[in-house]
Amino acid sequence: MADEKLTRTVEAAGEVFLRYGYARTTMGDIAKAAGMSRPALYLLFPGKEQVFSAATMHMANQRLEEIRQAIAQCDGIEQKLVTACEMLLLRVYDLQQTAPDARDMDDLKFPVVREIYTMFVDFFADIVLDSDVTSTTPAREIANVLLYGARGLRNVATSADEFRDMIKLHTVLLCAGLPKA
Repeated sequence: MADEKLTRTVEAAGEVFLRYGYARTTMGDIAKAAGMSRPALYLLFPGKEQVFSAATMHMANQRLEEIRQAIAQCDGIEQKLVTACEMLLLRVYDLQQTAPDARDMDDLKFPVVREIYTMFVDFFADIVLDSDVTSTTPAREIANVLLYGARGLRNVATSADEFRDMIKLHTVLLCAGLPKA
Protein backbone atom coordinates (compact mmCIF):
# COMPACT_ATOMS: atom_id res chain seq x y z
CA MET A 1 0.00 0.00 0.00
CA ALA A 2 2.80 2.45 0.87
CA ASP A 3 4.50 1.72 -2.48
CA GLU A 4 1.23 2.37 -4.31
CA LYS A 5 0.83 5.68 -2.52
CA LEU A 6 4.39 6.70 -3.33
CA THR A 7 4.02 5.69 -6.98
CA ARG A 8 0.71 7.53 -7.28
CA THR A 9 2.28 10.63 -5.73
CA VAL A 10 5.35 10.54 -7.96
CA GLU A 11 3.24 10.06 -11.09
CA ALA A 12 0.85 12.87 -10.10
CA ALA A 13 3.82 15.13 -9.35
CA GLY A 14 5.28 14.41 -12.78
CA GLU A 15 2.07 15.53 -14.44
CA VAL A 16 1.96 18.71 -12.36
CA PHE A 17 5.61 19.58 -13.08
CA LEU A 18 5.04 19.00 -16.79
CA ARG A 19 2.03 21.30 -16.74
CA TYR A 20 3.37 24.15 -14.57
CA GLY A 21 7.13 23.72 -14.48
CA TYR A 22 9.27 23.61 -11.38
CA ALA A 23 8.99 27.25 -10.31
CA ARG A 24 5.20 27.50 -10.56
CA THR A 25 4.44 24.15 -8.93
CA THR A 26 3.67 24.12 -5.22
CA MET A 27 3.57 21.29 -2.75
CA GLY A 28 -0.16 22.05 -2.49
CA ASP A 29 -0.56 21.46 -6.26
CA ILE A 30 1.21 18.13 -5.97
CA ALA A 31 -0.77 17.05 -2.91
CA LYS A 32 -4.05 17.93 -4.61
CA ALA A 33 -3.11 16.03 -7.79
CA ALA A 34 -2.09 13.01 -5.69
CA GLY A 35 -5.31 13.13 -3.69
CA MET A 36 -3.67 13.77 -0.33
CA SER A 37 -3.11 16.56 2.15
CA ARG A 38 0.03 18.69 2.17
CA PRO A 39 1.09 17.24 5.54
CA ALA A 40 0.75 13.74 4.09
CA LEU A 41 2.92 14.77 1.14
CA TYR A 42 5.55 16.13 3.52
CA LEU A 43 5.63 12.74 5.23
CA LEU A 44 6.75 11.27 1.90
CA PHE A 45 9.04 14.08 0.72
CA PRO A 46 10.77 16.82 2.71
CA GLY A 47 10.40 19.37 -0.09
CA LYS A 48 9.60 20.19 -3.70
CA GLU A 49 13.12 19.46 -4.94
CA GLN A 50 12.91 15.87 -3.70
CA VAL A 51 9.48 15.37 -5.30
CA PHE A 52 10.79 16.85 -8.55
CA SER A 53 13.79 14.52 -8.48
CA ALA A 54 11.65 11.46 -7.80
CA ALA A 55 9.09 12.35 -10.48
CA THR A 56 11.70 13.19 -13.11
CA MET A 57 13.70 10.03 -12.42
CA HIS A 58 10.54 7.92 -12.48
CA MET A 59 9.62 9.25 -15.94
CA ALA A 60 13.18 8.74 -17.18
CA ASN A 61 13.23 5.13 -16.00
CA GLN A 62 9.92 4.47 -17.72
CA ARG A 63 11.27 6.00 -20.93
CA LEU A 64 14.48 4.00 -20.68
CA GLU A 65 12.49 0.77 -20.42
CA GLU A 66 10.40 1.72 -23.49
CA ILE A 67 13.60 2.45 -25.42
CA ARG A 68 15.16 -0.87 -24.34
CA GLN A 69 12.13 -2.73 -25.64
CA ALA A 70 12.14 -0.82 -28.93
CA ILE A 71 15.83 -1.27 -29.71
CA ALA A 72 15.58 -4.99 -29.02
CA GLN A 73 13.72 -5.08 -32.35
CA CYS A 74 16.43 -3.11 -34.19
CA ASP A 75 19.32 -4.39 -36.27
CA GLY A 76 22.75 -2.79 -36.06
CA ILE A 77 24.20 0.06 -34.08
CA GLU A 78 22.93 2.80 -36.38
CA GLN A 79 19.29 1.71 -36.20
CA LYS A 80 19.51 1.21 -32.44
CA LEU A 81 21.05 4.62 -31.83
CA VAL A 82 18.66 6.45 -34.17
CA THR A 83 15.69 4.76 -32.50
CA ALA A 84 16.97 5.51 -29.00
CA CYS A 85 17.73 9.16 -29.81
CA GLU A 86 14.39 9.70 -31.49
CA MET A 87 12.43 8.08 -28.67
CA LEU A 88 14.23 10.08 -26.02
CA LEU A 89 14.68 13.47 -27.64
CA LEU A 90 11.59 13.76 -29.83
CA ARG A 91 9.39 13.11 -26.81
CA VAL A 92 11.12 15.96 -24.98
CA TYR A 93 10.79 18.21 -28.05
CA ASP A 94 7.08 17.45 -28.40
CA LEU A 95 6.49 18.08 -24.69
CA GLN A 96 8.25 21.41 -24.85
CA GLN A 97 6.22 22.49 -27.87
CA THR A 98 2.88 21.63 -26.25
CA ALA A 99 3.78 22.58 -22.66
CA PRO A 100 6.57 25.17 -22.54
CA ASP A 101 6.82 24.85 -18.75
CA ALA A 102 7.87 21.23 -19.29
CA ARG A 103 11.33 22.59 -20.15
CA ASP A 104 12.25 22.24 -16.48
CA MET A 105 12.05 18.46 -16.84
CA ASP A 106 15.02 18.65 -19.24
CA ASP A 107 16.95 21.57 -17.76
CA LEU A 108 20.53 20.61 -16.95
CA LYS A 109 20.64 23.11 -14.08
CA PHE A 110 18.77 20.50 -12.04
CA PRO A 111 21.07 17.81 -10.61
CA VAL A 112 18.52 15.07 -11.30
CA VAL A 113 18.41 16.01 -15.00
CA ARG A 114 22.20 15.80 -15.20
CA GLU A 115 21.98 12.41 -13.46
CA ILE A 116 19.40 11.26 -16.00
CA TYR A 117 21.57 12.35 -18.91
CA THR A 118 24.48 10.44 -17.36
CA MET A 119 22.21 7.38 -17.18
CA PHE A 120 21.31 7.76 -20.87
CA VAL A 121 24.94 8.36 -21.90
CA ASP A 122 25.83 5.10 -20.14
CA PHE A 123 22.95 3.37 -21.92
CA PHE A 124 24.08 4.67 -25.32
CA ALA A 125 27.68 3.68 -24.51
CA ASP A 126 26.46 0.14 -23.82
CA ILE A 127 24.85 0.08 -27.27
CA VAL A 128 28.20 1.06 -28.78
CA LEU A 129 30.05 -1.53 -26.69
CA ASP A 130 27.61 -4.27 -27.72
CA SER A 131 28.17 -3.51 -31.42
CA ASP A 132 30.92 -4.36 -33.86
CA VAL A 133 32.54 -0.93 -33.45
CA THR A 134 36.28 -1.08 -32.77
CA SER A 135 36.99 2.60 -32.23
CA THR A 136 39.87 3.70 -30.05
CA THR A 137 37.56 6.47 -28.84
CA PRO A 138 35.90 5.33 -25.62
CA ALA A 139 32.25 4.33 -26.04
CA ARG A 140 31.22 6.84 -23.40
CA GLU A 141 32.76 9.72 -25.39
CA ILE A 142 30.96 8.54 -28.53
CA ALA A 143 27.71 8.41 -26.56
CA ASN A 144 28.31 11.92 -25.17
CA VAL A 145 28.84 13.37 -28.65
CA LEU A 146 25.78 11.57 -29.95
CA LEU A 147 23.38 12.44 -27.16
CA TYR A 148 24.41 16.01 -26.40
CA GLY A 149 24.93 16.81 -30.07
CA ALA A 150 21.47 15.53 -30.97
CA ARG A 151 20.02 17.31 -27.94
CA GLY A 152 21.48 20.59 -29.16
CA LEU A 153 19.91 20.23 -32.59
CA ARG A 154 16.48 20.89 -31.16
CA ASN A 155 17.49 24.51 -30.63
CA VAL A 156 17.55 25.06 -34.39
CA ALA A 157 14.79 22.65 -35.46
CA THR A 158 11.59 24.34 -36.54
CA SER A 159 9.42 21.22 -36.36
CA ALA A 160 9.41 17.72 -34.98
CA ASP A 161 9.92 16.32 -38.48
CA GLU A 162 12.96 18.53 -39.03
CA PHE A 163 14.33 17.55 -35.63
CA ARG A 164 13.81 13.85 -36.46
CA ASP A 165 15.70 14.29 -39.74
CA MET A 166 18.53 16.11 -37.97
CA ILE A 167 18.80 13.40 -35.30
CA LYS A 168 18.97 10.73 -37.99
CA LEU A 169 21.63 12.57 -40.02
CA HIS A 170 23.69 13.31 -36.88
CA THR A 171 23.56 9.64 -35.87
CA VAL A 172 24.26 8.30 -39.37
CA LEU A 173 27.27 10.60 -39.75
CA LEU A 174 28.63 9.66 -36.34
CA CYS A 175 28.21 5.94 -37.04
CA ALA A 176 29.81 6.27 -40.48
CA GLY A 177 32.98 7.51 -38.81
CA LEU A 178 33.23 4.54 -36.46
CA PRO A 179 35.51 1.68 -37.52
CA LYS A 180 33.81 -1.72 -37.61
CA ALA A 181 35.33 -5.10 -36.83
